[in-house]
Amino acid sequence: MSVVVVVKKGKEIAIASDTLTSQGQTKFSSKYKLNRKKFFKHKGTYIGSVGKSMSKIMLKHALTNQKHTINFNGYDNVYSSMLELHKLLKDKYYLVPGNKKLEQTVEETKMHLLIANKSGIYIISSDRYVAELTTFWAIGSGANYALGAMHHAYNKKKYSAKDIAKIGVKAACEFDKSCALPMDIETIKLK
Repeated sequence: MSVVVVVKKGKEIAIASDTLTSQGQTKFSSKYKLNRKKFFKHKGTYIGSVGKSMSKIMLKHALTNQKHTINFNGYDNVYSSMLELHKLLKDKYYLVPGNKKLEQTVEETKMHLLIANKSGIYIISSDRYVAELTTFWAIGSGANYALGAMHHAYNKKKYSAKDIAKIGVKAACEFDKSCALPMDIETIKLK
């Protein structure tokens, strides 16, 4: 799987990820592919995704080619946008909803996302649950390692949001077999 992290500290937000993709037992490192990033930028918003690699490609294509305005600025807009995107992904991209045999309240997108923009940082679960985050978070198989490392570093004054994001990704890459360096990282300056 992978790790994607977001950190908000002071006047900076950072999003970072590892670059390893795996298919079953096969590792597909950044050495062998150009499209290694696990997040992308859409109109000032960074969107990070873990799980099936197709999710990021499908989501990026849908956002680039859709007719409606998708707005990820603020909690309510993120939720409304995910409702609209779910319908679009089912209708135009053949998204297969979650397993109806399981006890689910709603259809799942099977996507776990982190969003970072000037309005804040957000996590979106596969059932489109949205949480606005205050400090940091991580998703993917390396998330627990990243969360522990970022928790330890967050309140130390010497570390910026970018520093903490790097610490999180490095910890995940050190201990999770499905994560590997190099990492990709971007920052957003807040006013």
